[in-house]
Amino acid sequence: MAEIRSCIDFLITQKCNYRCEYCSQSKKFYKNTKAASDETIEAFLNFIKKLDKTFEITVSGGEPLTHPRFFDVITEIKNQNLKLTVISNFSFPIKSYKKIVDIMGENLTELFVSYHGSQVENFEEFKNKAKEFNALKPTNTKFTVASVLSDENVDNLKELSVFLKENNINFSLQHMRIKNSYVEYKKEAKEFLAQNALPEPGRISNSFGKMCHSGEKFLLIYENGDAYRCYSSRFNKAHSMGNIKNKNFKLFNAPMPCMNLRCTCPKPISYNMLDFKHSNYPKAAALLIKNALYLPSLIIKNADILKAKIEQASNLNKKDT
Repeated sequence: MAEIRSCIDFLITQKCNYRCEYCSQSKKFYKNTKAASDETIEAFLNFIKKLDKTFEITVSGGEPLTHPRFFDVITEIKNQNLKLTVISNFSFPIKSYKKIVDIMGENLTELFVSYHGSQVENFEEFKNKAKEFNALKPTNTKFTVASVLSDENVDNLKELSVFLKENNINFSLQHMRIKNSYVEYKKEAKEFLAQNALPEPGRISNSFGKMCHSGEKFLLIYENGDAYRCYSSRFNKAHSMGNIKNKNFKLFNAPMPCMNLRCTCPKPISYNMLDFKHSNYPKAAALLIKNALYLPSLIIKNADILKAKIEQASNLNKKDT
């Protein structure tokens, strides 16, 4: 098995200054957006002080730079000599991204930004800012521009991909998903996707019952402090790791079987946490049965998220008809 990259993802806020039509975190679809409180921030900073230095930290949102303590958080990450990835919509002035570089230096593993054509007022300014950041970042820092493909924006993204390639900037083309289902594109967009993006590993590999180190080597922390084994865990009691503000929070001490037919979380496969050679199907099945008892309460707890996804799908479906 390849070496595992240990990682903590901290969604410091659900707030975003963009209103992308395909994003369930837009106020149009998700009205209860919240940001991490000072109590959550302090609990997170205390937690990372105890981490093994092999762990990487990813700070995202929402839009993480909207949080008033974003720079406090990354300063402490640097003080602990941990590596950092920031996921941003790249809407802030270039001086904000330069400040990230100034704080983190060589500890900045990656700036992963997104391009949303419906939200960007000036395409040329976006390209110039990307080029400027690429010139000022440390040599070992990866810089990636991602964009969600649609039938409407395919020509715009073709132009963007050429520009990024010419300037040695990574381009990540993303297949639009609605309620965890991938949309079907028309011919031009489908061909562009095939030429610029490999199928996500989790879509082609059955992960149910396979042993996974998420929860032990990876966890996701939401803005309220709730911690989960992976991104597909909000409706899975067995994947809950408690809340970082409470005594019930702890990392798993061993791998556990995956309880999904397909891995929809971006980290386990790409960070080598999913072990396809070892499995425990009986335990996975037992956990599924146990989890069924908690499902009604989990649905009630996450009702706003479910409602957001349903409204998002409804609006996008109306747009297509």
